[in-house]
Amino acid sequence: MAEKEVPIEPGEVQEALDSIDEMERAALRRVIPPLWFGGLIALLAGVLVGLSVAGLREYHVHIILLMMFVLVWKAQDMGASARQMPLKLTAIALAILVPLFFLLIVGAQALTGVLGAVWAPLSAGMILAATVFVLSLIERRWHLAKRGVEEGE
Repeated sequence: MAEKEVPIEPGEVQEALDSIDEMERAALRRVIPPLWFGGLIALLAGVLVGLSVAGLREYHVHIILLMMFVLVWKAQDMGASARQMPLKLTAIALAILVPLFFLLIVGAQALTGVLGAVWAPLSAGMILAATVFVLSLIERRWHLAKRGVEEGE
């Protein structure tokens, strides 16, 4: 039996394509972590450096566990994840963060005499936190720009 071909209106096709595009954007908005998530991870990383500079290494375990809890909680809350960042972008972020982490600790410990026992750890933590937050913003914008999702969404 031959099937009847039903003519498709151009408006219906465009409406279907717009619907698919909107679903893709909604899914992307769901899997990209919010700004506060990057800020929280940045704050915890800054606290980790500050504790290292201050010589309070016994608290590292608590901060690392808290960081893991936040990461696991957010991963379960989202229920999905965006495709992985390209290896090149990940390598650049690691090449910046790992040396910066150790340089800030060593540098701030050396400057403790000049800055004081409070300002040296605090400034080192703030520098790392700002760097991590900026990198999280770059990653977020990269994902949003790749899919063409407007910035405000």
